[in-house]
Amino acid sequence: MDLSNTNWTKTQDVKVNECLAKILSSPIFAKAERQQRFLSYIMAETLQGRAEKLKGYTIGVEVFDREPSFDPAIDAIVRVEAARLRSKLREYYDGEGYADPVRFDLPKGHYAIHINWQEDVSSQDHSTNTNGISTNSHPQLIEDRPSLAVLPFANIGSDNSKEYFADGVVDNLIAMFSRLSGLFIISRQSSFSYKNTLKPSKQIAAELGVRYLLEGSVQHAANQVRVTAQLVDTKNGGQVWADYYDRELKDIFALQDELTQHIVRVLQIKLAGEEAELFGYKGTSSIEAHDILLQGIAQFRKYTRKSTNEAIALLTKAAEIDPDYAAVQAWLARAITFEWAMIWNTDPAILEQAFSYARSAVALDPQSPYAMSILGWVQLWRRNREESVSECRRAVALDPNNAEAYLFLSLALSSAGSAEEGLHYIEKAKRFTPTPAPLYEYAYGNCYYVLKQYKKAIAAFEQGCIMSPYFIPCHYTQMLAYQQLNMQEEVKKKREILLEITGRERVFVLPIWADKALAEQDDKIVQEINLHYS
Repeated sequence: MDLSNTNWTKTQDVKVNECLAKILSSPIFAKAERQQRFLSYIMAETLQGRAEKLKGYTIGVEVFDREPSFDPAIDAIVRVEAARLRSKLREYYDGEGYADPVRFDLPKGHYAIHINWQEDVSSQDHSTNTNGISTNSHPQLIEDRPSLAVLPFANIGSDNSKEYFADGVVDNLIAMFSRLSGLFIISRQSSFSYKNTLKPSKQIAAELGVRYLLEGSVQHAANQVRVTAQLVDTKNGGQVWADYYDRELKDIFALQDELTQHIVRVLQIKLAGEEAELFGYKGTSSIEAHDILLQGIAQFRKYTRKSTNEAIALLTKAAEIDPDYAAVQAWLARAITFEWAMIWNTDPAILEQAFSYARSAVALDPQSPYAMSILGWVQLWRRNREESVSECRRAVALDPNNAEAYLFLSLALSSAGSAEEGLHYIEKAKRFTPTPAPLYEYAYGNCYYVLKQYKKAIAAFEQGCIMSPYFIPCHYTQMLAYQQLNMQEEVKKKREILLEITGRERVFVLPIWADKALAEQDDKIVQEINLHYS
């Protein structure tokens, strides 16, 4: 319950002030004079009803003794100290403040404190959504090896447009950790679902079923980059390791290697086989190509037609700068295939172009699980079922921690008619991705659909539709499942939704099936639906 106003009892007022005093006198804040002063000031302004007046300039002058000529767009002290304050508050609530009746949060991008009365922690473990579907599926903690989630790093600095770069650092760290068999690592999909979250570390770890969280920040200015990182043990409480790295931008790959190796040592992860050789691989010597790649990935992940076109343009530019950068070739193949799958471009030549990029990516980096997964994904849309499954299997073999590799393999198997095995791999993918994701529900639904378990398929697709109301594949295949059960009212409603989303007069979606019998069945069902409701 948010009580960031004064509508509470005198007893609650006393509790707020008691909790604030406890925080300021705690060991975490006792020697942090700047954070003490910062928190005291913004708390006082919030409690006095002046939260809307908390601006970077005012804080810089009143708290950090800047001159009246202070410009927060040039001098980043307030943003830097705000990030440090958020980190200290999280550390406090992960430790001695875990059971405090009042919690103070400082949301990213704001300076007004949110004051919340803590709910009973046990109540966070069992809940249902508005559709009555249980959400109390916290996975069991991984016990046989260290388990880790890398949370999105904060972008610190005067240039807010550099957030894509901070995200790229985290992406690369997750990819590197994923290759280590002695570590369990949560997927990027789930890690980034906690971006800008106010949840305490213990709750995040419980929802993901891991023990450790890696948090940090990235400050990128001109040709310099600073990355700070801290490792939090949510079982024993508190920070177990922290460090910062100042490097020239050209050394970003070496920085990421060094950070990863520090975590390996702290968690005593044993490197098996040739895993030590994974360190030192740069991918490209062109920082410009790498930076443009990260911009392209950020655009692609918006998943709109416009952003996909912008991503392809950026990735093409990166490929021109460094045609031997395997990651660029793989992402180009993925973006172009997405354009084909969404029927934004129906020229068969673009699918062959995607295939060319995917093959090039694997040739440039034969040990890249991502490149192999994308080659398998492209082969699926080219209806080459054996080649698709084969490439996806190779990706899983190279990186058994990679959720996307399992996801693509599951989709390749179910589309080829091997749904039982597909279910096995989507279950594995979900353990690395415990948070809701529509594409994962789509993969579940496809497996059940192929197995003719239409009610289970409908339930899975419904989950995907709830998560993303405009995710066409879930709506489309759910409509097919309704038709299989002769649920005509539901078929009609789903058809209307599809026509509204796509803006078409008839239902037309590019089916994923690589199996000829499944494709023919799909085509027949859609023709029946269009004929009946036209």
